[in-house]
Amino acid sequence: MKDSLDRTGTGGSTSGAFFVGLLCGAAMGAAAGLLLAQKTGPELRRQMADSADEWRRKASEAYDNASNVITDTVARGRDAIQVGRETFQKSRPGNGAAGDMASMP
Repeated sequence: MKDSLDRTGTGGSTSGAFFVGLLCGAAMGAAAGLLLAQKTGPELRRQMADSADEWRRKASEAYDNASNVITDTVARGRDAIQVGRETFQKSRPGNGAAGDMASMP
């Protein structure tokens, strides 16, 4: 029986949606805290600009890390495909060691 709390429509895990909601809630809480703080306009604007710069830097680092992981994974996949092709070609009759064994008396 399908769980009545599953709102994804796929029957899968909702942990990804939970973390997105958690990050959005944290960002909204931080913004509300900044706006309700007892600071002057220039101080508040400086703090918000600094916070936005920090979030931008962290997002850029996360993007760079993800890009590197994907590039490495694709390269390893291409290498594995090449090794598989070479192994397949060697195992075909008439090619490589397997083919040499078949022609022996």
